[in-house]
Amino acid sequence: MSNFKTIFIIVFAAAAIFGMLVFSGAISVGTRSNTTEVQGSVTVWGTFDSASLSSFISDFNTRNQKISLVYVEKAPLTFDASLIEAIAAGTPPDLVLLPDSLVWRYQDKLTHIPFASLPAQTFQNTFVSSADVFATTDGYVAVPWAADPLVMYYNRDLLQGAGIVNSPATWLAFVESVPLLAKKQADLTLTQEAAALGAFGNIAHAKDILAMLFFENNNKFVTQEAGQLAVHFGSTGTGTDLLTSTQALNFYMSFSDARKQSYTWNSGKPLDRDAFVQSTLAYYFGAASELPLIRAQNPNLNFGISLPPQAAGSVRVTSGRTYGFAVPKAAPNQLLSYTAATLLASAPSQTALTTKTGADLALIPVRRDVLAAKPANDPYVALLYDAALVQRSWIDPNPATSSQVFSTLVRDVASATLSTSDALSKAGATLLQLGAKI
Repeated sequence: MSNFKTIFIIVFAAAAIFGMLVFSGAISVGTRSNTTEVQGSVTVWGTFDSASLSSFISDFNTRNQKISLVYVEKAPLTFDASLIEAIAAGTPPDLVLLPDSLVWRYQDKLTHIPFASLPAQTFQNTFVSSADVFATTDGYVAVPWAADPLVMYYNRDLLQGAGIVNSPATWLAFVESVPLLAKKQADLTLTQEAAALGAFGNIAHAKDILAMLFFENNNKFVTQEAGQLAVHFGSTGTGTDLLTSTQALNFYMSFSDARKQSYTWNSGKPLDRDAFVQSTLAYYFGAASELPLIRAQNPNLNFGISLPPQAAGSVRVTSGRTYGFAVPKAAPNQLLSYTAATLLASAPSQTALTTKTGADLALIPVRRDVLAAKPANDPYVALLYDAALVQRSWIDPNPATSSQVFSTLVRDVASATLSTSDALSKAGATLLQLGAKI
């Protein structure tokens, strides 16, 4: 173990100066001289469509001729199991394109990038705030690469037909627009919906919508503190946490309460994204990366994108996924893997993330200097740059199991099985147990 630690320190000390200079922009990357001492093939596992990334990877390999990037697409549903098996067998990929939702599960299986190689100040000055999800007590579990913020898609035709000129910027305006957009029969059967809120199973991004509402109420939702999972609602929350979490959840649930004017959704409806594409749903809270998919599914859909509404006077915020390149502990060439991750997070590669994948995969750069130069030819992408700047991430102890926890939370409140505060306490305690098992 002592020898391993010594080698580990030497390896990352060798990359430290190079990494800091790349992140700070002091040197330009992509030339032969920058990678003279480090060269080879780097295999990356990820869940994004390989065809969508082919142009980006080709561009990277052209600019970095000493390092050849090979991307292997893995099915999202089996990615977790495949990676666990590869790590257990001692045959992991050189790099993993890690979503923030897997940070907690894999942090003890990844090589942590020490602060000596990537100082906290350099990290925070270089990357957006959502990238902080990769921070641990001793460094970072991944080098940030892309953001996928939650935004609000809206159907222009439905809004204009209801006399609504612009998409609502505040929650007050949003709530006031719901009765104008939701169409109901005498028995309250919905034939057109304003927004998909208040349920879980048929809302594609229910967890992130809840997280966003918690963030807007100054509640941290779920974080990692001193190496431990911290749940900021339920029995472990402060008095303020309890108030803000209750307010956020009650607001979310109000849209599925048939007794209220804001009633516009229920658990019997189809998946919200499908309803939006079919023009029966006015607002859809979806990921930025879904933009090409929505365009492809209905080329005639007249829609726009905006940042999600916020409470008047509150700080603008959204939630979403953040992706980074992580080095498994058993990766055969740690220095090569870390150097490749550093190059992938460089300004040229971050710029190429938009120019080389925009038509197929609307992922957003996480470097502040790149986000400062918004593309002038696509107003959608320019807005997504703004969303990435205000995006926050949260710690998910186990994506599949936590979905069951939040589904039960919503169901307990909707059925009045538990009060809002009791349901939150139950969910919070379950999440803490989940985190303790990882």
